[in-house]
Amino acid sequence: MEQPPQQPPQPPQQPEPQPWGGRPWGQQAPRPQPPPPQWGERPAPRQPWGYRPPPAGKAPRPPGGPPPWWRQPVGLLLIGAVVVIVLALVVPVFNGGGENPGPTVTTGAFGSPGTTAPPAATTTTSGRPPTAEEQLGQAAQDELGTAGKVVSVTAPTGRPVTVTWEIARAGSPGLTKNNARFGVMRILRAIQQTSAAAGGDAPAVRLLGRYQLAGSASEVTVVRLRFDPSTVERGDFDDRRYLEAFELADAAVIHPTFRG
Repeated sequence: MEQPPQQPPQPPQQPEPQPWGGRPWGQQAPRPQPPPPQWGERPAPRQPWGYRPPPAGKAPRPPGGPPPWWRQPVGLLLIGAVVVIVLALVVPVFNGGGENPGPTVTTGAFGSPGTTAPPAATTTTSGRPPTAEEQLGQAAQDELGTAGKVVSVTAPTGRPVTVTWEIARAGSPGLTKNNARFGVMRILRAIQQTSAAAGGDAPAVRLLGRYQLAGSASEVTVVRLRFDPSTVERGDFDDRRYLEAFELADAAVIHPTFRG
């Protein structure tokens, strides 16, 4: 009786390569099973979707406890009050003040020019008509504003008009220098307008600015300027050109304190 041919031995099958982690693809690690409840213990309630257990060391808020302070009526009232205060402070800034007009732009510490100066007095306290010097002094003071004070005005026939004024002290030496420059421009503007209104030729002008320097017992002349009639007639004495006040003069002597 013939024996069937024997099959050659099969090599042992190699295990399939496992992915990283040692588990087949799609297979998750087994979850630890909760310990079985003890006899008589109530089953744990099922937690809603998205529930996260409290961090370790912090007990969960008991059911029925008070809500956070920002969800209580007092907290909501405080939040609303803060919002109202912030809106009251921020909204006017973006609205530009609403219907309230903006402040008039002036020259700040240098004093505002007398754009609405009252007309010169037609009579003096003694009842006599004011002289030409008094009218010119009043016009110069109205134009000068708070940048200084007119002390005297002389206008002899055929001679230059001489105006002496006190330079107002400002908060710093630089601002005081600017007060002197503004005084020059405004006094010249008043003389120019007065001569044009009178219909005559512009006069020659001498300006004397006085100021009490540090360490001096009284005021001294710190600005001496002379302007020819042609300069007074054709000059542009706008406040915006105040830095050129001394350079516009035909002759100038400036104390070192007021230079620069």
